[in-house]
Amino acid sequence: MWVEIVLFLFLAVCAVFDGFSRQVPLAVVWLGMLTAVGLHIGGAMGETSLMAGALSLIPGAGFFLLSFLTGEKVGYGDGWVLLMIGLFLGVYQCFLILLVGLAAESVVAIVLLALRKIQRDREIPFLPFLLLGMGVVVCF
Repeated sequence: MWVEIVLFLFLAVCAVFDGFSRQVPLAVVWLGMLTAVGLHIGGAMGETSLMAGALSLIPGAGFFLLSFLTGEKVGYGDGWVLLMIGLFLGVYQCFLILLVGLAAESVVAIVLLALRKIQRDREIPFLPFLLLGMGVVVCF
């Protein structure tokens, strides 16, 4: 459980920055990734195979590709954060967090559009929804 708390703290810092300034603090993300790798090497996160480690990078790599293909309509910072989440929790929980985050953001965007509080071209920060997704996935 302490691993999830450490990741939650890294993700919370990134979500606050993304929510207020629309920028992801890459130094925090890289520190989180180094922490995850160090915990894996030190054996604090259990036995992990190299294949499992490589698979945990798939969601982040997918978001990097999505960022490239959309001309950065989806930011590269989201891909970096998903890489960090994958390193901490593995591919399965990373995909669950991503799924819950995307669903929550979609619901909020649809409601705000329906109430005419935002326009279609409005950018909505994604990391606060990933933080919500992590809270939901870890609690259930």
